[in-house]
Amino acid sequence: MLTIKQRQLNLRTYYYFYKGNIDGIVGSQTKQAYRDFQRFTGLTVDGIYGKNTNYKLIEVIKDLQRKLNSKGFNLAVDGIVGNATISAIKTFQRNNGLAQDGIAGKNTFNKLNNTPDTSNKYRYPVNYINITQYYSSSHRALDLGWSSRYYGSNQAIYACFDGTVTVNSYASDAGYYVAIRHDNGDVSRYMHLKDKSWVKVGQRIGKGEHIGTMGDTGNARGNHLHFDLTKNGSRVNPIDYLYVYSGQVVSDKCKSVVRYI
Repeated sequence: MLTIKQRQLNLRTYYYFYKGNIDGIVGSQTKQAYRDFQRFTGLTVDGIYGKNTNYKLIEVIKDLQRKLNSKGFNLAVDGIVGNATISAIKTFQRNNGLAQDGIAGKNTFNKLNNTPDTSNKYRYPVNYINITQYYSSSHRALDLGWSSRYYGSNQAIYACFDGTVTVNSYASDAGYYVAIRHDNGDVSRYMHLKDKSWVKVGQRIGKGEHIGTMGDTGNARGNHLHFDLTKNGSRVNPIDYLYVYSGQVVSDKCKSVVRYI
């Protein structure tokens, strides 16, 4: 059974049913929140916090946490609202142009439940997203690192978008690398691969298709992916075009700078 303070926090975060202080006291506002939540979820409306209400309150928060994780977050699905869940809600709201109040209400759930059109959006080329070096005038690319917790130092590299392989080669600075010309004319490159990729020049590649393994070949200081993107003949900042897709994990330090599908 959730503690009274945890019930209040869950009920405040979920559709703002509870509007009072998180004080652990079952007063009139808390009892009203119980009734409103029971009515909303189809339970018997008696204002009594029993096992059915407790179960339902945990389940709706678990559902919220799962939806947030499908947008690239990495929350424990435990049905308990804490700082991590509130922070994820605020980040999701900011990324989607919503008021950043940490309350999962109608507008936030509408966005969470939307099935986005991903047909023209690039995906990050790794499933654990940790940006170790950002785009600059002297480094016109993103460097993407790794985690021992997620996939390890030899994590898989994926095509960011549909296209045709134009290069599968080795260079002293880039190491083993692959270049893909996409159907819109953009070109993406994937450098410092562990080994020569198995893809063939001229081969059609789909977005999200496995094309290599992270490594440290060429002029690299440790395993990472050097990823760059060229549009209209000019190198651009990939972070402006890449999106986090469902199932991808974002490092804590990068959650505020990436964009989510």
